[in-house]
Amino acid sequence: MSDIFHEVDEDVRRDKAANLWKRYQTPVFVGAFLVVVATGVYSFYESNRLKMAEAANLRFDAAAALATDGKDAEAVAAFEALAKDSPRGYATLARMRAAEGLAKTDKAKAVAAFAAIAEDKGVDKLTQQVAKLRAGVLLLEQGDRQKMADLLGELVTANGPFRYTAQELIGLDALQDSDFDEAERAFKVILNDQEAPHAMRQRAGAYKALLDAARGSAPPPAAKEPAAPASAPAPAK
Repeated sequence: MSDIFHEVDEDVRRDKAANLWKRYQTPVFVGAFLVVVATGVYSFYESNRLKMAEAANLRFDAAAALATDGKDAEAVAAFEALAKDSPRGYATLARMRAAEGLAKTDKAKAVAAFAAIAEDKGVDKLTQQVAKLRAGVLLLEQGDRQKMADLLGELVTANGPFRYTAQELIGLDALQDSDFDEAERAFKVILNDQEAPHAMRQRAGAYKALLDAARGSAPPPAAKEPAAPASAPAPAK
């Protein structure tokens, strides 16, 4: 009798399994198909991405070789072309190198190129700040103080990675423009900040000395030694 019940249970389980398979076989096939397709698409994407990166790397090296050989115009053109149709990382680096190449022949265009990178929301924050700093250096060389202050203002923040360099540039620009009060303010910010790099604090001290010399400051007079007491008159004989 127990064998009959066992066979009935087996039949019931088989029927349930068959019904479950009929109900869910389509989703299972679809799911498996999607997994296969997704795997194929991902493999194709990765392979294509690697090929594009390798091609961009070769083009970048070729453009860098032109710059090394002193062919600045050709190098700038190569970097600009690379920036238009390369993966984002290579495109950003190419834009930076193109701007550097322009700085050798046309500083105004180079400043505009760096400023465009700094304002591009698709570029990472650190590269944006490097571009601003590089544009600030070029503006310092051109003596365009107002544009430089506007560009570097955002970098002079409490936790900005380039805050000391930005302060140094602002101080140097003010010193060059004979704005001694602003130069002193900028250099003192660096000198009084114990977290500032030691080498930069040393430079700020040297700049402060130049500022004092340009302003006509003189060191405080040395303390006079007390005069020797007058000798007592000799007693009369």
